[in-house]
Amino acid sequence: MFRSRTAARTVAALGVAALALGACTDDRPALEFTGTLELGVLVPQTGPLEFLSPAQIAAVELAVADINEAGGVWGNEVVLHFQDEGDPDDPATVQASAEALVDAGVQAVVGPLATASTLSVIESFQQARIIQVSPASPGVVLDDHPARDYYLRIHPPDVLQGRVIAEQLVQDQREQVAIVARDDAYGQGLAALVREVYEDGDERTLAVEVSYDPESAVTDALAEVTEAEPDAVVIIGFEETVEIMTALADEGLAPADETGWYLAHGNLEDYSGQLPADTLAGTKATAPIGATDRAAFHRRIDEHAGELDEHAYAAEAYDAVMTIALGAIVADSDDPDAIRAAMIEISGDPGQPCAIFRECLDLIRDGEDINYVGQSGPVDWTEAGDPPQGAYGVYVYDEEGAFTLQGYGVGRR
Repeated sequence: MFRSRTAARTVAALGVAALALGACTDDRPALEFTGTLELGVLVPQTGPLEFLSPAQIAAVELAVADINEAGGVWGNEVVLHFQDEGDPDDPATVQASAEALVDAGVQAVVGPLATASTLSVIESFQQARIIQVSPASPGVVLDDHPARDYYLRIHPPDVLQGRVIAEQLVQDQREQVAIVARDDAYGQGLAALVREVYEDGDERTLAVEVSYDPESAVTDALAEVTEAEPDAVVIIGFEETVEIMTALADEGLAPADETGWYLAHGNLEDYSGQLPADTLAGTKATAPIGATDRAAFHRRIDEHAGELDEHAYAAEAYDAVMTIALGAIVADSDDPDAIRAAMIEISGDPGQPCAIFRECLDLIRDGEDINYVGQSGPVDWTEAGDPPQGAYGVYVYDEEGAFTLQGYGVGRR
């Protein structure tokens, strides 16, 4: 597992004087507000998500370097304040980090990644009127959270993946479906959405739905599944999935027994060598997939930070910074309500598409509306601050327990 390291946190300081001179020598509307955009960043520098930290840090630094090289925001360089997200199951670290960012006077925060971490700090940022953009935090529990006036997320919420899983079940003509899900916000939220879509129109009904405590005997809940004799089992879990699959296979409820298995992004991994051969053959899984080819962007990340083993959510972190900065420029103000409204405005039609900060800035200065197309793909938000749709890969497992991409699905609200 790739371990986090201390990254250089310096940013380029170019172009401010040239930008100011350009504003005085042409007829484009002047951007009058001056100030310093103080940007907080919550990344998991410790805890189980620590391996994601190097790419997050590099992406944020790279975005700010691109912004400052083009002249910054409000006529000044963007300033970064990094804090630790910590372990999502231990809120003390992220809560202390959020308090430190509030005390530092940041106007916006990128992060945290985990839904549980976001739940631990979203009210604090709301009370302080600080904009929060998470690269991830897809949990359903955030969809209608009462304290998300200033919260937005780049990653598609789980509600969209639930639709894709349910549509796979319908397409495969599964009629006796069981759901086995973790008894937490992730598992129960995604399970509820699979059920809702699968049972839509009263044409189908789940055979059984069970939950389990991931900290105890996870297989105790499987007796009801065995009794239901399902033709498909949706498994929504994490590292305990192998134990669940082993127990189901022992009861004759495996793909080899014509009982389909369907996984989500939390347990999509290579199971080669962890289960007997042929156990997983034909199992399907879904996971969010980038709408754009990110190879060039990942090369930029590696050039900035050294060759990394993991790039997950780096593009989303970069886009979080860009949307905050562009929203602040369009708002021409440090008022958080104005900035959030501008961020929604620059996401999606009918603006002029732009992907590079300098190009977007030129369009803004020319009086054009913009539509920011990010490194993670088009950044479109509903008024609530959620992506209205998400692209998902549909993967199929082979006899050895490895998976390959078979197709695509689109989850829409």
